[in-house]
Amino acid sequence: MKLNDDRRLRLLEHVIVHVMPPDCNDEETMVFNTTRRTIAVKGQALHDVERIVLPLLDGSRTVGEIRAAIGEKLTDSSLNQCLEFLMDNRLVEDFLEDTVDLDSRAYLLPQIGLYHELGFEQKDAQKYLTNARIAVFGLAGSGLVAAINLASAGIGFLRLCDDACTVMSDSLMMSGSVFNKIGAFRGVEAARQIEAITSLSSANVGVTRTEIVTDPLTNDETVNALLDDVDLVVVATDAVSVNLAYRLNRLCLKMQRPLLPSGAAGVEGTVGPLVFSPDGPCYLCYRMRAMACAKLPEAELAIEQLLNRERRSQPRLRENLPIGQMLVGSYLALEAVKILLGLPIATDGKLLHLDLIGTKLTHNVVLKKPGCPHCSRQEKTQ
Repeated sequence: MKLNDDRRLRLLEHVIVHVMPPDCNDEETMVFNTTRRTIAVKGQALHDVERIVLPLLDGSRTVGEIRAAIGEKLTDSSLNQCLEFLMDNRLVEDFLEDTVDLDSRAYLLPQIGLYHELGFEQKDAQKYLTNARIAVFGLAGSGLVAAINLASAGIGFLRLCDDACTVMSDSLMMSGSVFNKIGAFRGVEAARQIEAITSLSSANVGVTRTEIVTDPLTNDETVNALLDDVDLVVVATDAVSVNLAYRLNRLCLKMQRPLLPSGAAGVEGTVGPLVFSPDGPCYLCYRMRAMACAKLPEAELAIEQLLNRERRSQPRLRENLPIGQMLVGSYLALEAVKILLGLPIATDGKLLHLDLIGTKLTHNVVLKKPGCPHCSRQEKTQ
C-alpha cells in the first residue's frame, strides 16, 4: 500500500509553501514552489493543512503518529488525500533512519531534494553518489575545479592523480586562495581543499574520501592500476601531458572504463567526447579530426608530437583566461554527476565547445575516425 502508518515523510526543505486568501467561491489556493516547479492546488481549509499537517512532516514521526497528533483536527480521509498529493508530486521524501544521517551533512540536503524532484528516491541518490569512485588526472586549472565540485556533490571517493607540483600560476588561477604552499604536490593541495569543503558535518567527518597519487604516470602498468576499481575517469588535458591523455584514452578503451576528457586553453574550452562505447569516437578521433581541420595541419601535428614526446605537462604553453578553467571544470563535474545518476548527458559522441569571447556554448558531433589506432584496434579485438 502506497500510504501506510509506518512511513516517515519529510517535506523537502527547499519547498516554499504559501496559502492564498479565499476567492469568490470561498476556495483557498495552496502554492508549492521550488526553483524549477510551481504547483497550485485549490480546496477548503488549506490554511489548516499548512498550520497543522506540514509542520509534522519533518521525518521524526510516522504517519500513524501524525494521525494521533492531529486527532480530530482533520479527518483521516483529508489527511490521506493531503499526503498522497504530496507524494504524487514528489514534494515529500521518505526519511530512512538506516541511511547516512543527512542532518550531519546539511549542505547536501538541497541537492538531494532536487534529485528527489527529478525522480530519484533519497536512498538511491545517496547510494549512487556515495558509492561512486572517480579518478581525476590533472589537478591544475579545470581538473582542480572539477575535483572540488565533485566533492561538493557528495561523491564518495576521488583518486587525485598528478605528479607535478604547484607553481605560482596555479595559485593565481584560483584568485590566490587555493594553495597553502607553492612547490607542494598538486594532489596534496587538492586533497586539502576537498577536506576543508566536505568536513562541514557536525561529526567533522568528510563525505569524500581521497587518495593522492604522485607517481610518474609514464607507463601502462602504473596507470592500469589506477583505473581498475573506478567507475569513471576524468582527465583535464590542460593539466596533464599529451602522452598521458592518449595513454588514458587507449587504456580506458581496453579496460572498458568511461573516460571524460576536458581542457581549457586560450579563449576556448572543451568537454568531451565521452569515451566508452566501441561504436563511438574516442579522444584520439577528436584530436586527429581537430588537427586535420586546423589552418596549418602540419604545424599543428608537429606541435602535438613535440608535446607527446615531453611526457609532462607544459603549463607555459597553455595560455588561458582563469575563468575558462573554472567553467570547463564545472561543466566537467556536471557531466560526471549526470553520468553517475543516469541522466541525459551532452558529451555522448559530442564535444562541448566554450567560446569565452563570444560567450557561447555549442555542441559539436564528433565522428569516429576510420583506422583510428586506439578505437579501431579495439573493434578488431572485440
